[in-house]
Amino acid sequence: MPILVRPRYPGNVGSVLRAAANFGARRLLVVDPQCHLSDMELVRMAMGAEHAVPLQQTPTLAEAVAPFPVAVGFTSLRERDPRGVCSVWDLAALLAGQIAPVALVFGPERGGLSREELALCSHLATIPTNPAFPVMNLAQAAAVALAVLSKGSYQPSQPRLREDLPATREEVEKALAHLQEVLLASKFLDPNNPRRVFDQIRRVVGRGLPSGREVKILHALAAHIAFLATRAWGKEDKKA
Repeated sequence: MPILVRPRYPGNVGSVLRAAANFGARRLLVVDPQCHLSDMELVRMAMGAEHAVPLQQTPTLAEAVAPFPVAVGFTSLRERDPRGVCSVWDLAALLAGQIAPVALVFGPERGGLSREELALCSHLATIPTNPAFPVMNLAQAAAVALAVLSKGSYQPSQPRLREDLPATREEVEKALAHLQEVLLASKFLDPNNPRRVFDQIRRVVGRGLPSGREVKILHALAAHIAFLATRAWGKEDKKA
């Protein structure tokens, strides 16, 4: 499912709606649009696709990607996130064996996705273009990505146990927040700059696609660290 973050031009939204209908997307989600979604330019470019693909709004990207096990953020600026950025042509093979649905996240026409928005995505991808003319239209980029993932090479399999399904982004973020809280309380993280180390932990988790079982282990790890820290501090207090 395509997600457009802060799109500025209604014509682009309409064109993405049309591409979504072309390639079988069930809906289009728009985050904090900077244009009117009732604009006639949107309707003109959609060519009737607004009747085939529901158009929905949400205020934040975090809310938009929360239900999805896989959220692929598209970017051309690799320096905004040090994780590996895969080519769109390799995306189907990379996600083969994972569980649908997949969210395809596109930033605004000017500037793209921010570092914080990219961090909310489980994977990063780019569409290789001619270096002499690298700028690509938002609607064209969305159409390319939708076409790639509609090919038969993307055939997700179903694990036998529910807890082995990929966790949603919301579940992963809750586990990371729990772990960060405990690492701060245990003084493992510098309270003045916790991101310096914790961003590395986030990247380690982000390289994979944690299952529900693995997210539970993250919570259990955080709880155990809290227990050990409390017991250690308790002994120190008694000695004092």
